[in-house]
Amino acid sequence: MLRRLILPAIVALCAANPALAVVAGNAESQKLLAEGNVLHGQGKFKEALEKFGEARKASPEASAPLSAGANLLMVIAAGIPDDAARSARQQQAADVARAALKLDSGDIVALEVLRLLADPSSISAYQPNAAAGKAYAEGEALFHAAKYEEARAKYREAQRADPKFASAWVMEGDTYFMEKNWLAAEMLFQKATVIDPQSAQAWRFLADTLARLGNRNGVESAALNAIAAQPGQQMSWDRLAMVAQLDKQPLARLQFARRASVKFDPATGKAAISLAEEFKDAKGDAAPERAIWLAYALGQANAQTAAAKAGRTLSPYALEREGWTVAMKMLAEVEAKGQPLPQSPVLLAIRKLYAAGDLDAAILLLMYREAYRPEFEAWKTAHPDGIRQFVAAHRLMP
Repeated sequence: MLRRLILPAIVALCAANPALAVVAGNAESQKLLAEGNVLHGQGKFKEALEKFGEARKASPEASAPLSAGANLLMVIAAGIPDDAARSARQQQAADVARAALKLDSGDIVALEVLRLLADPSSISAYQPNAAAGKAYAEGEALFHAAKYEEARAKYREAQRADPKFASAWVMEGDTYFMEKNWLAAEMLFQKATVIDPQSAQAWRFLADTLARLGNRNGVESAALNAIAAQPGQQMSWDRLAMVAQLDKQPLARLQFARRASVKFDPATGKAAISLAEEFKDAKGDAAPERAIWLAYALGQANAQTAAAKAGRTLSPYALEREGWTVAMKMLAEVEAKGQPLPQSPVLLAIRKLYAAGDLDAAILLLMYREAYRPEFEAWKTAHPDGIRQFVAAHRLMP
């Protein structure tokens, strides 16, 4: 899922912002991370985990060894047929990712692991034909061994076998990127975006290349297209955040996490509401926040129940929107009565977005799930420049 993401993603970010270098740790840690990443690419998962563990010992303050391990545990979990065992390994991956975020709340790999675990319906990658897949896999092995010219030959073989396989162009471009041949890399990444405009990876890699070429507007445009392809991927937002930093108009990270959920029993139609553990017996400062999240869940439960009685089914997006509409109306009532407001930065931010009439954009961009894809595509059609305008108005990212 996060193929060859770990070290290259960190290196790219650190190159743009040296202050982030602590993510990967010291030179020894980075070396071990690179070795583990190669082993991961070769399918040697046990050996890769051992390398990530050694990197952790070399730099206990660095988050990357943990997030690399979390990513690998998630990949391993995907291949486990037994539901219980797969769930246990996924929980382990989530726990390790959260441990990484305690060291660095902006660790992009850890954030992406948690996103993918929370949203298993994420859009599937294009499946090439057998010949293209075989050539591509051979190219990957060569890439990991830094044999870029040989890897290129394999990626081109994959392109000929399946011209719709955009990743083959992305990876040929990446071989040139690694050799700092920016113009060749740009050309191939552009080609990949034409073949598959929904490839967020192709747009991100294009943004990284245009950054090396000093094309600020090109970086921004590519980052916006990456977000438009898949708004849930933190790495795409990070590219846009780099541009914002250059403009001295930084983006704030919302770090949204749902603290309440609703499950519907298909047999009885009854709703079961779950609140975050932190709200159990909530008192004092936590009580107002608990009340808003409870209103959010009740809004969804009541909307679904009413729809079922009318013989209708609400989309996941419609349920999310109804939950926030009810929660924000309650928050307005609490404020009107002069009662204590929740101090959660997330809830206060959503309150501002709701007041500005941007609830739809906030859900689609800051709380995205792949189940919202139909509404997201419709929103993009109705608001061709909507992502840029939303960011300019609110300076927020997931």
